[in-house]
Amino acid sequence: MDTFRRVLGWLRPYRKKLAICIVLLFAMTAFRMIVPYITQAVVNDVLPNRNMTLLLQLCALLIVMTALRSLMMYKRGMLIEEVSQSVVYDLRTGLYGHMQELSYAFYDTHHIGEIMSRMTGDIEGVRVLVVNGVVGMLESLLMFVLSLIGMSLMSWRLTLLMLCFCPAVALVATKLHGKIRPAHMAVREQNAVLNTRTQENISGVRVVKAFAREEYEKQAFATENNKVLQFNLVVTRLWSTFFPLMDTIAGLATPVLILAGAVLMHRGEIDIGTLVGATGFVWMLIAPMRQVASFVNLITNGLVSSEKLIYYLDLGSKVRNPENPEKPARREGRVDISHVTFKYGDKEILSDIDLHVEPGQVIAVMGATGSGKTTLVTMLGRYYDVAEGSVSVDGVDIRRQNLHDLRDSIGVVMQETFLFSETIANNIRFGRPDAPQDAVEAAARAAQAEEFILQTPQGYDTVVGERGMGLSGGQKQRVALARAILYNPSILVLDDATSAVDMETEAEIQKALGRVMKGRTTFIIAHRISSVRKADQIIVLDHGRIAERGSHRELLRQNGLYASIYRDQTRDFVTAEKAGEQE
Repeated sequence: MDTFRRVLGWLRPYRKKLAICIVLLFAMTAFRMIVPYITQAVVNDVLPNRNMTLLLQLCALLIVMTALRSLMMYKRGMLIEEVSQSVVYDLRTGLYGHMQELSYAFYDTHHIGEIMSRMTGDIEGVRVLVVNGVVGMLESLLMFVLSLIGMSLMSWRLTLLMLCFCPAVALVATKLHGKIRPAHMAVREQNAVLNTRTQENISGVRVVKAFAREEYEKQAFATENNKVLQFNLVVTRLWSTFFPLMDTIAGLATPVLILAGAVLMHRGEIDIGTLVGATGFVWMLIAPMRQVASFVNLITNGLVSSEKLIYYLDLGSKVRNPENPEKPARREGRVDISHVTFKYGDKEILSDIDLHVEPGQVIAVMGATGSGKTTLVTMLGRYYDVAEGSVSVDGVDIRRQNLHDLRDSIGVVMQETFLFSETIANNIRFGRPDAPQDAVEAAARAAQAEEFILQTPQGYDTVVGERGMGLSGGQKQRVALARAILYNPSILVLDDATSAVDMETEAEIQKALGRVMKGRTTFIIAHRISSVRKADQIIVLDHGRIAERGSHRELLRQNGLYASIYRDQTRDFVTAEKAGEQE
């Protein structure tokens, strides 16, 4: 019932249209209730007396009512479709907007395929619930109630007899609901699993082909698809079992009514016209009873979809804006990380990190894979909250700052480069959509990207494929770098931003970055010593702790982890150089 109340809440903005729809439903049903009375009049008054005038009048009334019902049916159909499509629009827009507000933690634990299943299949389930469930059930309920009223005015005895079938219908409907609800739940869950596998396979199709795993993926998909089939067959079996039972109970009403009516007519308690008219009402009573199983199936399916959507809509972000945010007096790029410990679940990623960064400084972060480098810079934009300690940007704790204002001051070039299916120019101006073309081109030149951009078919207007398909890894990184440069933040984060380019291109980018980084605080995560040696301070992480810190020369003198990394990289370079000379 809580879920159903939420669904009714989604309909509330359109209550005026729904009210008109209900009035039309009432009028349409009331018109149908007149037909048995017309039949009664024909049998009792027209046929015995051969009253042709009355017959023509009754026929004219039927034609007028049929025309009016057709018009009302058209208007009702248009109104309910407008309402259902509007609800779908509101849900899809609201859910998408809500998704934008959720933190990284949500996307760490929910698959994209599952989310897409909610955005498509479950929202469509709600639309069907509104059109065929809520409105259809209301229409059947009106027909049942008005038929009972109309029939009771003809013969209260026959009406009581028909009511005896209702408990049996209610009992079967209750049993069906109890069995079919978990079946629909299983179908929805498995559809989400199947969508996830499909999305992952298509996104990683090049890896699949590279390792010749097409047959394995086909079999894995077939396995998940077969589960969807089996769960749907469970729903079908339940439906096929209960619907004939419901139909049989409703179908028994006609012979019972005819037998009872014949007995009452034999006793002289009703006339033949009443019996014929009551038979017309029976068909109107049987139709809703027969549809009970359909409504139980349809409404249960729609409510299961609604529950999935409500779960997402009610899922609050773990990272929220403060009620009364504070804004720094000036955005200059000062960063203070004070005794920070960060946990992902129960696993401790960073431990007692202490770091002070002055505006305009360049801070490099190095360490082995999994040492917490990316996590450290991710905390700056408060994409996750720390377990202990505090992070302050420009003198204000980030937990007290407005998230949009905070992130607006930070430009990020991520380790995994993502480009949208847009023009190269629009990808660069993503953070500043109003940026003029000359600013876009200047950012591209600073990122050493203009040369290859001008070689593409339409230059800056070339549309890249999904996730930047059509560009090499190094080209995508340079476009992402240009995007961050154009953003013009007070804090620039470069998370392995030159890992996919060759050393010659990296040297050119470093020269350009030297100009870009002036006047702004920059965090550089890198594995190459060449990318960090000019940093004001180099942080070396080891198992989530700061093992070393200092300048390039200071760390070499310490002869620790950094010096070891330096020797390994220079040794590889010298070895490669000698091998080249020997060739």
